[in-house]
Amino acid sequence: MTETSPVVAGLRSIHRIITRGLSVSIEKCDGYLGKKGMASRETVGFSKYAATLKWIMHSHHLTEDEIVFPYFKDRVEAPYTRLGDDHQAMTRILVKLDNCLPGVSSGGIAELREVLVELDMLWGPHKNIEEECFTTEKLQPVMRIQEQVDLAKKFADHGSRNSGPAPLAVPFMFYNLDAENREDFMRMFPWIVKKVLVPVVWREKWKPISPFLLV
Repeated sequence: MTETSPVVAGLRSIHRIITRGLSVSIEKCDGYLGKKGMASRETVGFSKYAATLKWIMHSHHLTEDEIVFPYFKDRVEAPYTRLGDDHQAMTRILVKLDNCLPGVSSGGIAELREVLVELDMLWGPHKNIEEECFTTEKLQPVMRIQEQVDLAKKFADHGSRNSGPAPLAVPFMFYNLDAENREDFMRMFPWIVKKVLVPVVWREKWKPISPFLLV
C-alpha cells in the first residue's frame, strides 16, 4: 500500500475544512431564510464562522500562490495559470463576502447566501483539479519523503500566519473535520495547542462558533 504523501494529506485536509465551511454556511443561510431570520444569539457566532472561513480560504490560496505553485511548477504538471486565475476570482468574491457580514444582523442573509453560492461554484471544480494534479503517485518520483515532510510543515507555518485570529482559526480547522481526519490533521500541531490552548485558554473565544462545528 502506498503511504499518503504528507503534502497531499495536508492539501486534502484543508480542502475538506473549506468545503464543509462553505456547505454549513450555505445550509445555515437556507435555514435562516426559511425562518425569516436568525435568533440574536446566533448572529455573532454565524458571522464569526463565515469570517473565519474567509480567512482560511484566503490563507490557503496565499500559501499556494507564494510557495506551493512556484515549488511544483517545474516538477508536477498542472494548469497553474488556470489555478492562479481562480484564486484571483475567489479573492474578489471573498471581498464581497466580507462586505456582506456586517449586514447579517440586519437581515442581509439572502445577499450573503448569493455570495457563498458563487464562491462554492468556483471552489468545487478548482479543488478537484488540484487534487487530481497533486497526488501521492505524482509527488513520490520527484520528492523524497523527508523533503515532503519539511515542505508540508513550511506550508502549515505559512498558512498559520495568514489565517486570521488563531483562537478562531485553529478550532475552525480542527472541528470542521470528522474525527478520523481530525486526528491525522492535528498531528502537525504542538501538544500545547491541542491540549491547552484550544480546549482551555481559547475556549471562550471560539464558543460562539461551536454550534456550527463538529464538536
